[in-house]
Amino acid sequence: MSNVNLNLYKIFCKVAESNSYYEASEKLDGLSVSNISTQIASLERQLNLKLFNRESKGVTLTEDSKELYEIINKSISSFDFVEKMAQNKNNLSSADIKIACPSHLTSYFLMEKLEQAKKDYPKIKFTIICEVDINKILELLRNHEIDFAITDVSIEEDNIVCQEIATINNIFVSKIPLTISDIKELEGLNCILNLENTRTTRNLKERLKKYDVNINADMVCDATEIRVQAVKKNMGIAYVIKQAVKKELDNKELYEVELPIELPIIKLNLIYLKDELTRVNKKFINEYLK
Repeated sequence: MSNVNLNLYKIFCKVAESNSYYEASEKLDGLSVSNISTQIASLERQLNLKLFNRESKGVTLTEDSKELYEIINKSISSFDFVEKMAQNKNNLSSADIKIACPSHLTSYFLMEKLEQAKKDYPKIKFTIICEVDINKILELLRNHEIDFAITDVSIEEDNIVCQEIATINNIFVSKIPLTISDIKELEGLNCILNLENTRTTRNLKERLKKYDVNINADMVCDATEIRVQAVKKNMGIAYVIKQAVKKELDNKELYEVELPIELPIIKLNLIYLKDELTRVNKKFINEYLK
């Protein structure tokens, strides 16, 4: 990276990712917009290269600086990872672990793992980003804003490791005991589902189509808690993660609907950048997620 100060390259990358000096300032604690502008101007002079096009809505990389950004960002990521590895001493008691995980999977899978880890290591720190968009999760990974992610999406990329770590069952629940002997009976019941465009609902409907069953939801809601409340008020049967209603099932407040077919399961995957898990991350994963 020649004789240019590494911090200048880091500022350059933050501006490139943000497309805005203002947003970059928020991400770079302690640096004002004017300071960032000065630093970018200094880097442009040292490289003898115009880095950004100034536009009314922010800034964009010039054609000449796009390739430069890719090279610099990859190099900085390597430096950051090496620095983090040096700071982590395989000691979970002082670890600071950053995880991305959709909120419903955090509630019904990850949270109990975090609870146990906090009991074992009271000073361990967690940052949980409840993100469902896989593209945003991958962006967080590549920018080293998280250490790893837990998702129900499978990823196939050369620099991404994707490992199945658990399966979660989906079930229909009802207010009273209910046995369905003919799956076609579902078409005549009030069904409470997740939103139409969610993977959960799409997978359910695809499975039912194999049995020539088409269901239309009488109520849709993306919050499991609301679907459960609707069932308790006897408004229909709801499709939910089984772990989410364990307490209600144990207390006989709700009942799992008995069906003649198997419903889709959720496969949970651990995803992270290849060769970029620290020893602390590996230790946490091996002790609590596998």
